[in-house]
Amino acid sequence: MDQDDSHPTLGGRKRGRKKTALGSARTPLLDDKNALAKVAWLYHHRKLTQQQIAEELGLSRPTVMRLLKQATDEGLVTISLRLDILRWLEISDRMSKKFGLKEIFVVPTSTTDSESDVMRAVGKTGALYLETNLKADQILTIAWGQMMFEVARALSDKPVSGLVVAQSFGGLNSGESFNPSRVTSLVGEKLHARVYHLYVPAVVATKELRAVLLADPGIGAALDIARQASTFMAGIGKVESNATIMQTGFFDISTIDQLRARGAVGDISGRYFDIKGNRILGDVEDRLIGLTWDDLQQLQNVVAVVCGRDKTAAILGALRTGLLDYLIIDDKTLAEVEKAG
Repeated sequence: MDQDDSHPTLGGRKRGRKKTALGSARTPLLDDKNALAKVAWLYHHRKLTQQQIAEELGLSRPTVMRLLKQATDEGLVTISLRLDILRWLEISDRMSKKFGLKEIFVVPTSTTDSESDVMRAVGKTGALYLETNLKADQILTIAWGQMMFEVARALSDKPVSGLVVAQSFGGLNSGESFNPSRVTSLVGEKLHARVYHLYVPAVVATKELRAVLLADPGIGAALDIARQASTFMAGIGKVESNATIMQTGFFDISTIDQLRARGAVGDISGRYFDIKGNRILGDVEDRLIGLTWDDLQQLQNVVAVVCGRDKTAAILGALRTGLLDYLIIDDKTLAEVEKAG
């Protein structure tokens, strides 16, 4: 869809960082398998009451009772919760508390899964998060990349009334399916949403040119829509010669080398950070067109979707930025991140 300057929900919204206190109600993201595991773990291992579980997961008490019975009937619970399920639930809970996240959703994988199998599984969970949590008349801002393309592909054709989908990052002159414009369009198509594109390059030649482009009313309006997101979903990029942004041809190896020399280990929507979670300033930052670091800090619901043990440093740095509210990740990568952190 084309860019539109009007939307009934865009005015008067209060913005600001809003972290949920540890132990408060979490956003449910439960398919049948995860619901059984989560309810059984909270009841048998954490010793929560059925009412406490219902409140924490946003379920009714009769649903909790039914799931506990089903877990027993299906052999998920005998004397104790199955050790493999128990392990990743414990890691998720421990890491969420350590980094101040509302929740980490862990995607179980098999030793026989290929890299593409894992990416598809994590992408499907990202899609499930959106399908479960998006509400009418909200704004969803989307980043780009291979992981976000998998999320978009996995979405069901499910209209969300009044939804707006906005692009967080300028365009890339690339035919790759995971470029920002294509990912945003695909999400909009699946959810039957109005789409706001950024019809400018992601990176321009000089910071002066960037200032000129940002002064354009249409570009400014599109970015303002993106800033008002109820949910922002992004992948986590790495700073390596095989990084996605290198595959597009937009960055060359000298740019990657400059970022690494400044300590960069990863990025979220083109905003780079070091292993301690500190932002990386410099030439690249000054030439990017998209949501700024300050914009990301103001967003109230930032969801990162990522997999791959080659991204361990990038994920650890991202967790330390304080930007994230939710993390969707495969089990093996999360175990590596915990080990490294």
